[in-house]
Amino acid sequence: MEHRIAQPVIHFGIGSAMILGAHGLSGLLDRVIHPQLVFDMFGTFKLVYLPHGVQILLTWVYGWMVVPIALPAALLATYLVVGPDGFGAAMILLATLKVIVLPLTFELFRMTGIDARGQAMALNWKVLFLIGLVASVFNNLLRFWLACCGALSSQELLLSYTGSIIGDMVGVAVVMLGAMAFFRALRG
Repeated sequence: MEHRIAQPVIHFGIGSAMILGAHGLSGLLDRVIHPQLVFDMFGTFKLVYLPHGVQILLTWVYGWMVVPIALPAALLATYLVVGPDGFGAAMILLATLKVIVLPLTFELFRMTGIDARGQAMALNWKVLFLIGLVASVFNNLLRFWLACCGALSSQELLLSYTGSIIGDMVGVAVVMLGAMAFFRALRG
């Protein structure tokens, strides 16, 4: 009985720690690596947004179970980033939808014949990267649709949207390279 209770708690703890750690590390990287030229061009965004990559890997491992595992940490991280004044209904909805979009994107790919979780969970980095790109497009559309970035002109919106997708995908690449190195170290 204790084993049945302990295992989900461990998965929840690991997933939460990974998501919160990715948010913290992204903030640290943002302070250390601050290419003003890129921000002047695209607006404010995270150049290396690690939580997107972490949630992709968690979704690959847990499938739809990632929602209850990741949602509390995603909500807490959003609260910590925007503060109590910015943590309204739109931000709660956005954080929730961003967690749901990832397993939904995996499911859409599976329905088209590309199963990133199939074949004994064999890891296909190219498919995960493509899923990350599609999920980033959806997530950022939601972000701007819910007006979580304030009032932007159409040019500012396009540049910020593009910059956010770039940050998501750089984060995905960094997380995947880290995961590849980790899995190689485990095998070797």
